[in-house]
Amino acid sequence: MTTSSCFRFLGIGLVALACAGSPKRPEASSPRIKDSAPEKIASQRAAGPHGLRLEQDDERWGFDAARERRRQDKARRTQTQQLNGSDKAIDVTLPPTR
Repeated sequence: MTTSSCFRFLGIGLVALACAGSPKRPEASSPRIKDSAPEKIASQRAAGPHGLRLEQDDERWGFDAARERRRQDKARRTQTQQLNGSDKAIDVTLPPTR
């Protein structure tokens, strides 16, 4: 074997050893609390271009008023369900003993 072929094999061996190592793991990031739906909506609206005039469209179409009506309807339904009892309630009575 010649000297140049020995250096070639040595170089190939070094490259193979360098590639054989395991990759470094990324450091774990701190756990992040997920944003609620209103926070997501607010951040998306704030990030949008001001030329969209989102607030004016909301006032025009009454989105906020519709959200408030839905919230009140939901509160009213849950209150009537609590007063009337749940539809899923099961009345369990034992048969009379003989």
